[in-house]
Amino acid sequence: MLVDHISVDKFAECLKSRGKQPSTVESYCRDASRFLEFLSAAKMAPAQVDPDTLVAYQSFLKSDCDERENSVRRAVIGVRQFYRFLSDSQQIQSTPFDCVPIPSRDETLPNDLSDDDIDNLLQIALSGKPDFKAARDAAIVSLLAHEGLKANEVIALTWRDFMREGNRSWLHVAGTKARSVPLSSDTFSFLDGYKRYYDELKHPAILNCKEKRMFIAFKGRDAASPLPVMTRHGLKFILYEIGTKAGLSHLNTEQLRHFAVNYLMSLGKMPEEIMAHLGLRRLGNIAKHFARRKGPVTAQVMTGSAVVNGATSV
Repeated sequence: MLVDHISVDKFAECLKSRGKQPSTVESYCRDASRFLEFLSAAKMAPAQVDPDTLVAYQSFLKSDCDERENSVRRAVIGVRQFYRFLSDSQQIQSTPFDCVPIPSRDETLPNDLSDDDIDNLLQIALSGKPDFKAARDAAIVSLLAHEGLKANEVIALTWRDFMREGNRSWLHVAGTKARSVPLSSDTFSFLDGYKRYYDELKHPAILNCKEKRMFIAFKGRDAASPLPVMTRHGLKFILYEIGTKAGLSHLNTEQLRHFAVNYLMSLGKMPEEIMAHLGLRRLGNIAKHFARRKGPVTAQVMTGSAVVNGATSV
């Protein structure tokens, strides 16, 4: 049976029927398509691969494509899932990849971003053209850097999730880690500015879309044609574009999320407050940030409490 991009479409339907999140479906299908392109360039049929093929693909991602370790790990998981689907649907006899170990997760912290780095990224975003796109990009950077949202959470936001009352504002973040996130004054300002541009947009592609996603995409010269839904790849390109102008060629959402932990710490937030803000369940996810701080805080955090600005939380 022929395995091609039609198989990827069927793979997507299978993932959706299993209740996978839209971001997971998009990610796995992109991994599957990319692997098929790799096989095509090597003049190899999908049914002819063996475990060494996946090992060679990992090396290709690390060298030729300069992918980060965790990105390679995620790509390998996506390809393995695709081949399990092909085997289960009898498009191939069996999957050769279950015996290939998944690369270990890189638990080291990304290179620190400074306050000046974030200010520079925001200024570069705001200097973009047209103004609508600039306002969108600045709001995205602030949500990632100041509130620590994940890429799939930003993409899934709708305007119904943006709430305000008096001088307070917050976001409802949906998904498996649903929560209410109080917004900093900076994030509110950027979002509010972006919304004013959004409300003035009268393009049919947006007006006729049933679900009003907060962040839309653009295509064409000078962002002439808006699209109602932003993809994860589109978000990645936005950060690449802004980061390159700022001299941060490998800027990614993980770096910005780690900055958000440090940012919230600088505001005097307790570990449990930061975990609730970011939708985290394990203290270990932020303990390594506290470990960089001097003084007795490290031991306190590792035992479930923290001392910040003289206050203790247990």
